[in-house]
Amino acid sequence: MEASPDILRLLRSGDEPAWREVHREHYPRLWSSVQRILNNPTLSDDVVQETFIKAHRDIHRFAGQSQLGTWLYRIAINQALDTMRKKVRTDRWLSFLSPIAAEDTNLPPMPEGEVAPAASLGLERAELRERIAGAMAELSAEHRAVVQLRLVDELSLEETARLLRCKAGTVNSRLHYACEHLRRKLARKGSE
Repeated sequence: MEASPDILRLLRSGDEPAWREVHREHYPRLWSSVQRILNNPTLSDDVVQETFIKAHRDIHRFAGQSQLGTWLYRIAINQALDTMRKKVRTDRWLSFLSPIAAEDTNLPPMPEGEVAPAASLGLERAELRERIAGAMAELSAEHRAVVQLRLVDELSLEETARLLRCKAGTVNSRLHYACEHLRRKLARKGSE
């Protein structure tokens, strides 16, 4: 779809039929591109929907000098890359705090060549996130802030110390204490 002044005017005014047409025309290409990056249909759906939400919110910034599809494509790819970065951070964060050792003998072995079903892994991960959130809520605000900044947001030790207005050693101490507390809480809840 060309970014004609008439189309832009309709989109900027929030015209639903115009937005439906843009969605119908561009969704398949965007979804396909995002899916190749994420390799996860559910996440791809979410990212493309978020792309259209962002486009709707920021349509006034689109000058119309390129094609509308090119602008949407850039938004979608940036959203997909952001999602990948967040997923990597979340996975690293979950594995760092996970109380379940790789050699846990209480788990039944998978038959050779089989993989655990994705739905079951999703439930386990959701339960672990819930347990982590509960354990995090028990930390002091200072300890939660250090965990958030260092492990989730991946700020450097110096950046974290500067933001929290404390020494680097204090950041390390708080992080160590917070992680030990979280590991104990998660191990205890995991054995219940």
